[in-house]
Amino acid sequence: MSSSRTVSWLAHFSTALVLAGVVQAQSLGGATIGGLVADDSDQPIPGVTITVRNGGGAAVEAVSNLEITDMAGRFRVGGLRPGGYVVEVTLDGFQPLSREIRLTADQTLELAFTLIPAFRETVEVVAEAFRTGEIAVLESRRQSAVVSDLISAEEIRRTPDGNAAAVVERLTGVTLMGDKFVFVRGLGERYSGTTINGATLSTTETEKRVVPLDLFPAKLLDTVSVVKTYTPDRPGDFGSAVVDMKTTDFPSSSTFRVSLGASWRSGTGEAFGRYAGGVDRLGRGGQRLPSIVPEQVLNRMSALNPSGFTPQELEQFGEAFVGSWAGAREGTASPGTDFSLTWGDTFGPIGLVFSAVSNSSADSTDEVQRFFGLDSGETLVARNDYEMITDRERSTTGMVGNVSIRLADGHHLSLNTLFTREGSAENRIQEGLNTNTGGDIRDYRARYQLEEVFSGRLAGDHGFRGPALGSALAWNVSRSKATSESDLRENLYREAAAGKYALQVGFSESGKTEFFDLDDQIDQAGVSYAIFGGASETGWFGSVKGGVDLIDRTRDFGARRFLFTTVNPFLFDLTLPPEQIFTPENIRPAGFELREVTGVNDAYDAEQTIEASYLMGDLTFGSWRIIGGARVERSEQGVVTFNPFDRTNPVESLIESTDVLPSMNLVYQYAPQTNLRIAWGRSLNRPEFREMSPFTFVEVAGGRSVAGNPDLTQATLDGFDVRWETFPSSGEVIALSAFYKRIDDPIEQIIQPTTELRTSFVNADLATLLGFELEFRRSLEILTPALRFWSVNLNYALIESEVEVGDHLLSVLTNSRRPLEGQSDQVGNLAVQFFRPDSGTMIRLLGSYTGDRLTDVGAFGLPDVYEQAFRSLDAVVSQRIGGWLQGLELKLAGSNLLDRRREFTQGAELFRRYDPGRTISLSIGYSPY
Repeated sequence: MSSSRTVSWLAHFSTALVLAGVVQAQSLGGATIGGLVADDSDQPIPGVTITVRNGGGAAVEAVSNLEITDMAGRFRVGGLRPGGYVVEVTLDGFQPLSREIRLTADQTLELAFTLIPAFRETVEVVAEAFRTGEIAVLESRRQSAVVSDLISAEEIRRTPDGNAAAVVERLTGVTLMGDKFVFVRGLGERYSGTTINGATLSTTETEKRVVPLDLFPAKLLDTVSVVKTYTPDRPGDFGSAVVDMKTTDFPSSSTFRVSLGASWRSGTGEAFGRYAGGVDRLGRGGQRLPSIVPEQVLNRMSALNPSGFTPQELEQFGEAFVGSWAGAREGTASPGTDFSLTWGDTFGPIGLVFSAVSNSSADSTDEVQRFFGLDSGETLVARNDYEMITDRERSTTGMVGNVSIRLADGHHLSLNTLFTREGSAENRIQEGLNTNTGGDIRDYRARYQLEEVFSGRLAGDHGFRGPALGSALAWNVSRSKATSESDLRENLYREAAAGKYALQVGFSESGKTEFFDLDDQIDQAGVSYAIFGGASETGWFGSVKGGVDLIDRTRDFGARRFLFTTVNPFLFDLTLPPEQIFTPENIRPAGFELREVTGVNDAYDAEQTIEASYLMGDLTFGSWRIIGGARVERSEQGVVTFNPFDRTNPVESLIESTDVLPSMNLVYQYAPQTNLRIAWGRSLNRPEFREMSPFTFVEVAGGRSVAGNPDLTQATLDGFDVRWETFPSSGEVIALSAFYKRIDDPIEQIIQPTTELRTSFVNADLATLLGFELEFRRSLEILTPALRFWSVNLNYALIESEVEVGDHLLSVLTNSRRPLEGQSDQVGNLAVQFFRPDSGTMIRLLGSYTGDRLTDVGAFGLPDVYEQAFRSLDAVVSQRIGGWLQGLELKLAGSNLLDRRREFTQGAELFRRYDPGRTISLSIGYSPY
């Protein structure tokens, strides 16, 4: 944990205690007063004199208790008898503060004071008042050193969102691709990082570095922030932003909440196909590679291959694959279920938090996909035209366990752990025209995938007196491990007669089974040291921090592919479903025989080591705050792609670089609640392991395959940001932002001129992006007192981009200049809310808009593919129950109430269309606090 995070953690921790008011603690022989003293930039102030005098009408002698704040700005006065007191806060060069309090027996009262330099004309609030989580988040954002957007657990509960991906999409300038990959300000998922409690997360994705955020249940999260400007204490591959998810650390008071819920999607109760029986509550399912199958390649014995397997052995291996090949649509889709539990408490200096979530869902999606060519008249003609029905089941479980220990004033340890697991079973039936087969096809495809992510982080923060106004040492070690395993089965049928389909023996999609295994691990460690200083006579305060970071990432990926083939297809009724074709009786030397078709590039090992050091300063002078410095980062990234059974001729790719990455953030506070921010930073975007490996994969029969490029190099980003923001009152914000990004050597997809329409990656010449953002969050009481329970939350982004792909010999792109892939020209969210705290009634309408965006790059004269603008409407109604049911809350939520379809076009033709459907959910929660 960096020292700036140390300062922020201490400040936020103290504020959280104030939000809770009174915290139960072990008896110290009387009441206790503790808390934090900070300046108006949220920096702790050491050396402050705290005087506690009898007052408030107490008729006792005027005894004083004195305490000096430590380097972390904290103080604690114990052994106080019940009664009234006056707390005085004084330091030369700052305006003195005082506050009257009243203590009860064995009470511990936490306070937070903000000192204002004596030369300032404005005086802020003496001590923080009770604030909700959302108000505290906005206050944290106001005092932040960087441009950022945050959402609290309180705000998350007011949405129908079930995972972190949907939560992040509510923030300004954020969109999702594929319902799980974050695009920040128009830059794709490759340009954003993901952390949990400050630790970098590994990924379950075989093709991407970014973490799929739909794996993380929203109910496990305390806050989600999107940091949009770079500082040197963050990894150099910052790109456009870092999505930082935080779980509750040190609970401010006893916490317990449990909830149960159910959901109904469009299609619930209708016909549904379950692959291999579906998934259970823990996500288990599918059909793994049979244990009888040896690790060596399954080749048939012959005169040229005497070490191969006999026909009888291959028969035995093949029979082990007998099982489910597709999901029969005989059952019905079950309603989704949801369960969550959160508990937290403090025991003296120890804070504990535990959360658990378990949910399941089933959905069926109707989809149209078309792949075009050009006729002699340059008119688009559908070469492949499909209709698909996909039935998908998911089961997700997640757990968070956090322990925080306050060793002494200014010394803290924290252990944060998170585990999430998702199992999904998917059954897809694809029908329509396929030119390669010469007619209509019916393709059965079934897939099971199990994804797991673990993150553990141990961190310490230690404050010391001296030098200057004190110093802080922060350290952290973490490990994140992600695994993904999947099995896939597919069979391709062709229409042989009207309504009669026969298995196409010999096609690569017939009798196919594939198994993928991925292990991705990140080990991370860092240490930083900061020195604080200040001069009351000139009114400045600041810090200098230096640190080192080490990140070691490893990845192992392997695939095995098998195919059932026969030289006697006329012996079988190939119109039968695959379960009746691939039976033990039909798997024999003269019938169907198992053949291994694993490719020479179907495995790779990858490793990346990053060694970094940085130096940065944080100076506040009057209304100005300057945060600047540089990071030196040395990276060595290598990928070795090889034949899983013969590593004698691997394909190796290595990228080594040493980069200096400077940044500057300037904050001018020209009014107590108003900031002007100006920022510049340089960061990197390195190729992903998958992009450096020649491994190929085809997602749709008749579609494009994807292959890596071992010759890729890293891209460099320069980002410029300007933001004006004001916080009119608690929980309100108005912000205007402008940003510009220049990317040298951006990594982009191209289409290679191969017969199979293969997509690969190259370094384009240049990409630029310019955008504007607006955020408006206010109570409608400003219009009339009658609307005091109503509020509005609006954000909007307008973005333009252009990429110059350049002249690449292997590229057959239609347009060498185009927008960045996945970038929407407009993004907007609107929430209108009615909330009465006295009755606990909340009604919220949420609308979102995502503009057109390029999703597939056109080639061979074909136009680019664009996803059309999409609008959605969600609603949430919740009611807190009183009386003898005190503590219960009912919540009814609906998503995509307009039932809009997502459409993609190529030129004027429909390229793809699917209906995400509506979702209605009902839940009941209970909390005794």
